[in-house]
Amino acid sequence: MIENYLETLNSRFHDFDIEYRKQAYINYLRYPDPAYKESPDKKSYVTITEKDLERMAFGELSVSIKKEEKIDNEYDLVVTDSDFIVSGRKKDVYMSSMKAAFTEKPDLFRDYADKLFGKYNKENLINFSYENGYFISVPDSTKTELKIQSIQDSNSSFTFKNVIVVGKNSSVEITDVYRKHGDGNGVHGRNIYIFCLEGSHVKYNYIQAEGEDTVNLTYLRPVLYDNSEIRIIDVNTGGSRVLYNHESEMHANTTMKSYGVNISRADQEMDIWDSSLQYGKYSNCDINIKGVVLDRSSTMHRGNIDIEPDGIKSTGFYGSAILLMSEDGKGNSKPALLIKNNDTKSKHSSAISSLDPEQIFYLRSRGLSEEESKDLIINGFIGYIADITDNEFLKKQLNDILKL
Repeated sequence: MIENYLETLNSRFHDFDIEYRKQAYINYLRYPDPAYKESPDKKSYVTITEKDLERMAFGELSVSIKKEEKIDNEYDLVVTDSDFIVSGRKKDVYMSSMKAAFTEKPDLFRDYADKLFGKYNKENLINFSYENGYFISVPDSTKTELKIQSIQDSNSSFTFKNVIVVGKNSSVEITDVYRKHGDGNGVHGRNIYIFCLEGSHVKYNYIQAEGEDTVNLTYLRPVLYDNSEIRIIDVNTGGSRVLYNHESEMHANTTMKSYGVNISRADQEMDIWDSSLQYGKYSNCDINIKGVVLDRSSTMHRGNIDIEPDGIKSTGFYGSAILLMSEDGKGNSKPALLIKNNDTKSKHSSAISSLDPEQIFYLRSRGLSEEESKDLIINGFIGYIADITDNEFLKKQLNDILKL
């Protein structure tokens, strides 16, 4: 059992962030997963076994990725199982591994990397067992674009913690791409913490297209300081079992807009969370997520609009839409409004629809095959995601992965 592993983990990491790990371990034990069943026919919508978590926490890293495979001139940072390769083009931005940042930037590390602990059981597990990750710091009043690619081996199991600090009044767009390398059934656990300091403007693009047999757990935690804003685009297509949990912590006069797409195929299980935690007044949240279900796969959409007592004059919207392209597929949606003052505006919407035979008939009457007709319908449903951005690099990534 993982409860017995603290001594082993201490011996693995020695003094690398050990005090933080100890508290994360306590939180992991203190906040277990709920005992109730989330689904009528099984305990949770995505099945993550104890063995999966053991493999993830202990780590089974691979060194099968050769040096010549790692370098891509398009990216400012390339992450593999064993290396963090920085292009050096962004000389005003600090980019490094978490291990290096722990010694090179101790004050910055303490102020941000050690600031947040997990809210969920598996998030705490990642925090106390993380092996490495990237650490990025953008100075105040800086305008830049960063491109990151992670190509960790599909057969590897690991926990990584990534931290991004965006300085005051800075403007940055970050494209964070997670690609498949090889075949395998590894378990990949990641926590991503983004600190948007006062007056900053952040665009964060998360694209996950890992191996079809891997297990993927990702917790995305933006923190919006006063007068900051973030726009998130998240895409999930890879993995056999995917748990993606995004929650933005919002303070006064902040704005968060989140747009998501997920496509599940074969026997994939996806549990996609997008939520706001609005502490400050005049905070504004807008979440829109779309999913496509193919074959025997399943997709679950969840989201909370949580406006706290001090969050007066705030707004929150959550919208989910799922398109079922197969009679054997499953789709579900569970939005919730958690409103703790009476001076706000909030709403949620949810729609699950199946393929309309008349649409197929109409398109086939115009000379398209059945498969071409289905592809056209899917592209029309999820294609909105590419219209949100004018970033040509991001558009190319979306087109390659979503086949728009």
